[in-house]
Amino acid sequence: MLEAKVHSQLRDFSRLHSEQEWIHQLTMGRMIARGLRLQSSTIIQTGINHKHYYLSYLIPALLSPYSVVIIVEENSLLEFIFEECIFIQKYIDYHKKILNYYPKNKELEKPTLYIVDTKTWLERIFKDEAIDHLTTIIVKGENLIETTYEYLTLTISYSQLLSMIEDLDFSHQDLIRGKLANLLQLIYSHPPNPYDSYLLEKQEKNLIKDILIHSQSNNKLLIDFLSSLFSQEKYIHYFIINRSQGSFLLKATPLELKSIMEEKWLDQNLIIIADYLEPEKVPLDYGNHLGLKLKDFTCLKFSPNPQGKILKIYFPDNFPFPNNPSFATKVNQEILALISGIKINHCPIIVIIDDVPLQGQITASLAANFGSRVKLKTTDLALNSILVCDTDFWLNYQDALLSPQLVIMATLPLPSLENPIISAKVSYFKSQKKDWFRLYLLPIAIKNLQRISISLRQNQGVLALLDNRVNYRIYGRQILQALEPYGKINYLDLDWIN
Repeated sequence: MLEAKVHSQLRDFSRLHSEQEWIHQLTMGRMIARGLRLQSSTIIQTGINHKHYYLSYLIPALLSPYSVVIIVEENSLLEFIFEECIFIQKYIDYHKKILNYYPKNKELEKPTLYIVDTKTWLERIFKDEAIDHLTTIIVKGENLIETTYEYLTLTISYSQLLSMIEDLDFSHQDLIRGKLANLLQLIYSHPPNPYDSYLLEKQEKNLIKDILIHSQSNNKLLIDFLSSLFSQEKYIHYFIINRSQGSFLLKATPLELKSIMEEKWLDQNLIIIADYLEPEKVPLDYGNHLGLKLKDFTCLKFSPNPQGKILKIYFPDNFPFPNNPSFATKVNQEILALISGIKINHCPIIVIIDDVPLQGQITASLAANFGSRVKLKTTDLALNSILVCDTDFWLNYQDALLSPQLVIMATLPLPSLENPIISAKVSYFKSQKKDWFRLYLLPIAIKNLQRISISLRQNQGVLALLDNRVNYRIYGRQILQALEPYGKINYLDLDWIN
């Protein structure tokens, strides 16, 4: 049986060649093997970073007598997995062909392991060219929703609109140029915000419709964008300004994925692996977003909190709320005190600030005190580096960086309503008369905190959360419950932090 073979080979290989120890590695390996053998869909929440569990799906994929495709988001991870597979095959009893591209047709000549990026896979899915009965392993499934939204987003640049005008006859060129000039004026009349991103207003949408209709273009992108404008209830239309270059991007993103994706999963055997999706074993909201029929899935959730891995959390007492004018000053003082209190800086210190102006102020203050140790949104870190970044940056790159000694978060990682996509989705929840905070914003914040805490637990580091809403808002109890087990103090104990 495949499960027994995987268990034996995974155990032997790990003893000889793996520096990472994870107590659930063999269990996960057998679970993946079962999904491959039965060609049944599975969702696994590992509760740990990818570097700890990748052998648990690579060895089953290599030992399976069937063809398998592994989907990864980043090219760097794709290269890592491809090289690891070649290395592993030197030590296991079964040799399978490994390709880092998708087959050109649906015919499979021999068992093959395909390792491809998410975009390539989505292109096959939406062209209905996915290979039937080929089990698909999706790595880092926690990013699948965002990646799918990104893939389905239609984008038109200002330069594309200018190029379109050049292809028109002279009688239409002046008309379109005039409308484009009006659109440019309207777009640049919006006041600056931290994202340089704004929802399209009715007048702007009408101008874009006129421009695209009069262009009489055969360009599929332009036709699809025009079609989205006539289906406004299904799309979020917004634009991003590049003020320094005097240009902009028009974007149309689907409002929801369920109606688009549910038919794409028919006859698909999926194994989705994520570090964390939801507090429950069966991730209902996640499945609902993607249109997955979870009744057909076997779901497994490993505890992110093994015994002895208690998360240490520091909540300062009597701290002002983020909307208080004194918050920025107090945050700056607290961050300087925390970093100065680290006696031996043997791991990086991470300062997560999502507010763009505050991030700039804190970075300048830290640089004045700690010099070149301070880095802003970069992966080039030394052992004693102090990295300042936002939540998205840290979540995207934490697997590739050293586990931190201290993570300081200025505020809860709640999505900002200044982001046009977030504000549009909140408006959608409001129109449905649903609790947009508890059903949309709060679950994202809890998911982000869980993912941030994973590497901290492994390194026995400290999470310093400077947002007092956790202590005084009703939802704070829900946030703390998701982070259990934890040890909490509300005063600056440098011995505890060190």
